[in-house]
Parts: sequence; C-alpha cells; structure tokens
Amino acid sequence: MDQPPHEFASPPEYTFPPAPGHNYKPASQPSQLDQPLSLTKILLNLAPQSYYMATQHPFLRLAGLGMLPKTTLARWLSQDRLYAQSYIGFIGALIARVDLPYVNIMDKSASLRWRIVNLLSSALQNIHRELQFFADTAAKYDLQLDTPSRLDGVFAAEPATKQYIDLFRAFSTDPSMSLLEGLVVLWATETCYLSAWSWASSFMTASRSFKPKADADGGALRDAFVPNWTSPEFEKFVNDIAEVTDSLAEREDAIARRLDVYKAVWMHVLEVETRFWPDVGGRKETAP
Repeated sequence: MDQPPHEFASPPEYTFPPAPGHNYKPASQPSQLDQPLSLTKILLNLAPQSYYMATQHPFLRLAGLGMLPKTTLARWLSQDRLYAQSYIGFIGALIARVDLPYVNIMDKSASLRWRIVNLLSSALQNIHRELQFFADTAAKYDLQLDTPSRLDGVFAAEPATKQYIDLFRAFSTDPSMSLLEGLVVLWATETCYLSAWSWASSFMTASRSFKPKADADGGALRDAFVPNWTSPEFEKFVNDIAEVTDSLAEREDAIARRLDVYKAVWMHVLEVETRFWPDVGGRKETAP
C-alpha cells in the first residue's frame, strides 16, 4: 500500500533521541556492551529512521505550534476514538492469557503474573477514563468524534486505524498469539504515543508564551490533550509496561528464542503508526 507523502526533516546522524522514560545509551558504546540489553531496548535501537518517522510527523509539529485546523483535529480524534475503543477488547484478551498462580501470594508485587494483571487492569481503567476525557474535551471545544475523513461523508475506520483494530482483535481470535507478543504490542503503541506527543509538546515549551485560545483548534490540543498525553502518570505507565515486558521476556528467554517475532511486531507498529497520522502536506520520504 502506498504511503501518503509526509514532510520530515533529516534525522540526526547519531542514534535517535530515546523515548521519554528510557534513559539509555546507544548500543554501540562500550559501556552498554558490558551488559545485555533488555528486549524493549533492543527494539528501540532496531530502526531509528522508522521510529523517527512514526513519532516526529508534521501533524505533530503543527499540533505543538497550535496551527492544526479544527477539522483536521476532529478527523484524527475520531479515528483515535475508534482505536481506543478497540483497545478494551485487546486488554481483556491479554488478561485472559495470564495464568495466575494457584498458591496464595500475599505480596502481589513479588509475583510477575500478578504485576502483569494489575498493570493490565489499570490500563483498562485508564482507557475508560480516556474515552470520557475525549467526550468531555470534544464537547468543550466543539469537536465531533465521528467526523468523516472520506469524500463521500461516511464515517468509517481509516486504513491505519483498521490495521490497529484488526491487530487488537487478533488477540481475541488467535490463541497462538502469546501474552508476550501482546505486551510488546501494548508497549510499542504506548511508547510511540508518548514519544510523539512529547515531541509535539517541545514546540510548546520552545515558545516562552502562547495563548491556546488563539490556536487554530481553539486550544483543545495545547490546553487539554497534549498535557494529558505527556503527563508524568502516563510516562510512568509506559515505563511500567516496559518493565513487565522485559521481565517476562527474560523469564521466557525470548531474546534467544523468538527475537525475530518481536522485531516484526515492533516494525509493524512503527509502520502503522506512521500512517496513523493524517497527511498535512510535504515531501515524500520513506524509511529504509
């Protein structure tokens, strides 16, 4: 499938900036070679250009500058709502894959399986709050959450949204897809989301003063959405996902046994995420 044209500045020659919450050095540095990398760090170092394209899109730059038209934002939010709704079944399918121990464990934090269940339960609660936040903020800023992108005026999932929905639903229909695969999907999507909106917020902090109400969208993004999507709570959540994902990967010896599978998952998410952002014009540039 052809990708829409996007405008990207040339990425730096050195290893890409790490995602928020991931304080690590490039794998090529001797200090990093002294100890094995975790699964999530291996994936983060796998494809810098693809990661760059997925998290530093022109759409995000306009969002951070307050220059994104309200109609463009409404169309994207409508797709993001569909993504969030499909996330509910996905999380439920992952919870169903956790085989809790028969023995009574008083300290649940000492059990990886209980930590995973608690994290996924929090994710389920978070997405319910997020959907309500969408509804409340959209009402405040007069944004319709079923705004069509199609020329015929019919509201439906866009191709990238449909790919995410299909990926999430696969965990409910395909028992061969493992819990660790699901955690990698969860970590990958949330890491991209946090990094993308953190990059967008850098355009807000670069300006010493800005007036969100004068923004093209009336202030919805810079007053409400971006602070929510870059909050310390969300950053901690993403870090917690990475922690349980790496712990489960270590327990299953995943790097030695199935690394290619998890690399493929990561690359698929990066490809879909790049196309999930709306085309706002610019030259065409694709990842290697």
